[in-house]
Amino acid sequence: MPYPRKHFFLFFQLKVNRKNNTGISVYLHIPFCLKKCNYCDFISFDYSFGDLQKYLLYLKKEIDILFSKFPASRFSLKSLYLGGGTPSLMSAELLSDLVEHLSKYFDFSTLIEFTIEANPETVEFDKFKGFRQFGVNRVSLGAQSFDDELLKLLGRVHDSKKIYKSFEILRKSGFDNINLDLMFSLPEETIEDVMFSLSEAIKLSPEHISFYSLTIERGTKFFKIRGSLGIPQENEQAKHYKMGIKLLEGHGYKQYEISNFSKEGFQSIHNLSYWLSFPYAGFGIAAGSFISRIRRRNVLNLKSYYEKIDSGMLPIGLFEHLTEKRQKGEYIMMCLRLKGGCKNSLYYDRFGVFPVTDFGNEISNLSKMKLLKADKEGFSLTSKGLLIANQVMEYFI
Repeated sequence: MPYPRKHFFLFFQLKVNRKNNTGISVYLHIPFCLKKCNYCDFISFDYSFGDLQKYLLYLKKEIDILFSKFPASRFSLKSLYLGGGTPSLMSAELLSDLVEHLSKYFDFSTLIEFTIEANPETVEFDKFKGFRQFGVNRVSLGAQSFDDELLKLLGRVHDSKKIYKSFEILRKSGFDNINLDLMFSLPEETIEDVMFSLSEAIKLSPEHISFYSLTIERGTKFFKIRGSLGIPQENEQAKHYKMGIKLLEGHGYKQYEISNFSKEGFQSIHNLSYWLSFPYAGFGIAAGSFISRIRRRNVLNLKSYYEKIDSGMLPIGLFEHLTEKRQKGEYIMMCLRLKGGCKNSLYYDRFGVFPVTDFGNEISNLSKMKLLKADKEGFSLTSKGLLIANQVMEYFI
């Protein structure tokens, strides 16, 4: 094993504390879809029930291999997130079996949030009622748009009618914490199109809305035809974003992160763990973990994933020990995604110094450029900085 055992030991020196939000968040990657979307660069494969069964068997083996290296114990679980892919392709029985396996190692009595990603075409009443009974208390529904022509262009399996129907089923199944994913700046999309989709989403009254721009990634179908897609220009994209923020906040959806808006009390606990650099563990192909300066990511190839596990090895493809400087920079980068930005007191609690000690020049220069606003509490992106957030964050890395 080329990865030091002591680093894995750090993985489990954790306890959940609801007050200060420390503890472990767990992500499971389920990499199967009915059809790969034209814009998607996530690791996913064509679905078959047999392939899904085999994968879940190996996913449980991966968890067993990790825990076999330590004395038997169960660890407090703060949040659990099933992403993909389309994890809602699982049956309620398969999910129950997975939860039962995880419960050997994690204490579900401390679980606050249990999210499953779903696409509208997979939402069925009996299945999701079963999911609810087995502990899932939040659903992230991939709507993307309420325009049928745009949905077809994106390569989505569902149409807008299916979004309304699946949302109704989720409510009837007992879910009172639902996120809708919506994209903007789609090919040939106008500001009227964006406002229409957002307005339809708001009418459904989900507790949370993720509103993010389409990005054209290498390896996708869209990348091959990017020159002919008619993606809105940057100034139009900025207009879509600013108008979207205004509409959402005007209807009670408070922006708490660059792309995320929620009603009061419904911020995503799991995603906040990422953005606040709290420890998280990932299992499954391509899943990542971050514990005590150790970042690891599993292999991206399904054959390699199976072969490593068959050999009794953890399927790690990337293992990195961050320097203190890098960790501090990434902490600020992630905090800047949040509307509240980076708090001086939290930075001091974590690193023993204030941000200005480590990044005084960066904070000063970006403030002069009106990309950051700083006060005695900390610093955050301005409305101008929000539009070029990635470029601002690069100053700290």
